[in-house]
Amino acid sequence: MKILIVDDIAENVFLLKTLLEGGGYEVVSARNGKEALKRLQEGSFDLIVSDILMPVMDGSQLCRTCKADPEWKKIPFLIYTATYTEKRDEEFALALGADCFAVKPQEPERFLEIIKELLDLSKHAATLAKAAPAMDETAYLAAHNERVVRKLEKRTAELAKLNLALRESEEKYRLVVENAAEAILIAQEGMIKFANPACTEMSGYSEETLISKPFAEFIHPEDREIVFERYMRRLRGEEVFPPFYPFRVAVKRGPVRWVEVHSVVVTWKGKPATLNFITDITERKQSAEALAMSIENLRKALGGTVQAIAMVVEARDPYTAGHQRRAADLAYTLAAEMGLSGDRIEGLRMAGRIHDIGKISVPAEILSKPTKLTPIEFGLIKVHPRAGYDILKEIEFPWPIAQIVLQHHERMDGSGYPQGLKGEEILLEAKILIVADVIEAMATHRPYRPALGIEEALAEISRGKGIHYDPAAVDACLTLFREKGYKMLD
Repeated sequence: MKILIVDDIAENVFLLKTLLEGGGYEVVSARNGKEALKRLQEGSFDLIVSDILMPVMDGSQLCRTCKADPEWKKIPFLIYTATYTEKRDEEFALALGADCFAVKPQEPERFLEIIKELLDLSKHAATLAKAAPAMDETAYLAAHNERVVRKLEKRTAELAKLNLALRESEEKYRLVVENAAEAILIAQEGMIKFANPACTEMSGYSEETLISKPFAEFIHPEDREIVFERYMRRLRGEEVFPPFYPFRVAVKRGPVRWVEVHSVVVTWKGKPATLNFITDITERKQSAEALAMSIENLRKALGGTVQAIAMVVEARDPYTAGHQRRAADLAYTLAAEMGLSGDRIEGLRMAGRIHDIGKISVPAEILSKPTKLTPIEFGLIKVHPRAGYDILKEIEFPWPIAQIVLQHHERMDGSGYPQGLKGEEILLEAKILIVADVIEAMATHRPYRPALGIEEALAEISRGKGIHYDPAAVDACLTLFREKGYKMLD
């Protein structure tokens, strides 16, 4: 079968030629009606596929010319265009003699079906024409009508099959929507246009009531603004907020319910709307609140336990009473200055409050000795980080408290104790506590010497910056005291 394509746009010709050749047809092309007539004079064709708007000679003129010729009028003529899409344009094309009018674009499979139907009709008409001299008029018309009836029966069967598929699809989705556990509603122009049974069950209102009022009336007053704002932004195509978000709804009876909604933009009866899937999360919300309260109570209990431990240590060492509290406060403030998360800051504060708990294993006479310690006595003092670790390691803190206590006398260059850790081997929280511990120890009185003062303490950490002490912690400490006016606790 040989097909003539007439179109002045090369891309359209290429696409049609590729499609038709893939379907087993031979294809010849022309750029306008005049060139198409030349092709028709040069050879025979089984079908003409033409656009309408073309230079030199358009598709309408070409169709009129072909249908006026005794030989060419037998060739099926298909007008395939995107230019004219109104019903009267199709009627005009068919009045010129075109055998079919198709609007671009068509699905490839459907376009090939149209081509095959035209070629089949043409072949059948040719067969009837050859047989016509041997038939009387009645037989000729009967054969023609039989062909038309068979075609109508085929199309009727196809439509029946399509309608059945549509009914089955509609029934399937109706079954899903009506039996869905989550509430499903469609909102349009501020009103509820559809609500499934789960939606009516959740709210306590009938569907008639729901669709008779603005949806804002069913939202808790404190949440209406944010819900409506997100509804409008979603309709505008903005996606700058999470697709899931919670809010409260006002139900007919009982307490306010918490729900979570997921919305997508759809077209409902020709207008933009939102399809909303709503899940009741009231129990989940209540469980989360109860859990948060339990955690807070545990934190308070833990804080009280830590405070009691700190008081035991200070009771054995009256000369350093308040040292842990002051070091903990400075470490807490340093961590905030350095941008640590709230949870890590809280853990560091707890560790600071009991970082010297290991001194409980050191003889009281050594802790309160008013003179310089001997090497043996200092060796006993150096045991306290490990002793503190051993006391705390079995306690399941939500932070690495035992490790912070163990490392609070380490130094960046490895000269500290008890493990001789270096640089990144030391926890950041421990690095901060090291600086706070040095500042507090030098700035306050000790049994064996008077207070050296804040300036001397700041000078010490400045000299040891990057050697003994973490540079970021030193910088934060200097900023606190010299620029932000931080004062040690009394």
